[in-house]
Amino acid sequence: MDKKNLLTRTLAGIVYIAVLLLGIFGGKHAFMAVFGVVTAIALYEFYRMVENETTHAISKIFNIVFGVLIFFSAYLFLEDVIKYVFPATVLAYLLALFVSGIVLNRNDILQSIIFSVFGQIYITLPFSLLLLLSYHYTHTDNEYHNVLMLAIFVFIWVNDSFAYLVGSLFGKHKLIQRISPKKSVEGFVGGIIFTIAAGLIFAHFTPGYSTGFWIGYALVVSLFGTIGDLFESLIKRTFGVKDAGHIIPGHGGILDRIDSLLIVIPAIYLYLMIFMDILPFA
Repeated sequence: MDKKNLLTRTLAGIVYIAVLLLGIFGGKHAFMAVFGVVTAIALYEFYRMVENETTHAISKIFNIVFGVLIFFSAYLFLEDVIKYVFPATVLAYLLALFVSGIVLNRNDILQSIIFSVFGQIYITLPFSLLLLLSYHYTHTDNEYHNVLMLAIFVFIWVNDSFAYLVGSLFGKHKLIQRISPKKSVEGFVGGIIFTIAAGLIFAHFTPGYSTGFWIGYALVVSLFGTIGDLFESLIKRTFGVKDAGHIIPGHGGILDRIDSLLIVIPAIYLYLMIFMDILPFA
């Protein structure tokens, strides 16, 4: 990689991280703006891959619009503005898909519906759960809370960086070569070790959570983050693309940057429900 491309990649990475940090630390409205846009772009990249490789009968614009509406309806639900808007939006989306299946005379309509719903489960659902993570339900005023969210992003960055570094230096045994030839067992283990180390640092600066909690948190992020990375690689290989998009110079698309996050969020949500009992529906 030449110096110009390296500089472009570095600056793009800095801007990307700065925007995410704005969403995390800027309060609820900044969170909704930043992650609403991220959700929309990720949905666009996913459904574009689907449309390019299949005879997809259902418009990607339809799926993107409804995905963003579902995300924002979850916010209205949490803010207790309109309690029924979240289930109503999900139901409207499903009904629209089912009606299209009945009305459209196409042999591939069922496949299109499956791809459509999968995109929402894969992308919109995790970001809706991330929204839930931003609310600390041990308080009666639904206080905005960003420590748990920040930890997810930091642990993913640590895991990815040190898995790459350790794998580059010591990697000899391939993890799952048919999906991601560059990932090694050594890198995988190295990522876990350094992510747990990051968890110990969080434990030092957040006395409200135990050391054991942060070790478990870091372990969940590391394990499921790797699964998310591998799964997105599988999707790209299935559709025959190198990157999901090109919106971030030198890094690919948004989906390439959040692939770990999409699997980590539901796993962390379940972790908190089981061990902390601080989230709704627990």
